[in-house]
Amino acid sequence: MGHHFRALSDIDPFVIDQTVTVAWPGQSRPWAQDLLAAIHPALARYGGSAGILREQAPAPLDGRTGVDALVVSTDNALT
Repeated sequence: MGHHFRALSDIDPFVIDQTVTVAWPGQSRPWAQDLLAAIHPALARYGGSAGILREQAPAPLDGRTGVDALVVSTDNALT
């Protein structure tokens, strides 16, 4: 939504990607499991989910374009 808002309004919003670790059906993202394993101790301190600024995020999240922050979670199954 933030991307579309920026295009329509010329206002630069703070964009948060809340879907980066979601396990979408039919999409294989082996990097997501490696990422979650690496940051599990930090996520555990916050109940399994946390937000992180893109510029402070580990790879490959730090290279995502068009977002300012990301929400990562250990609970990613769609139900």
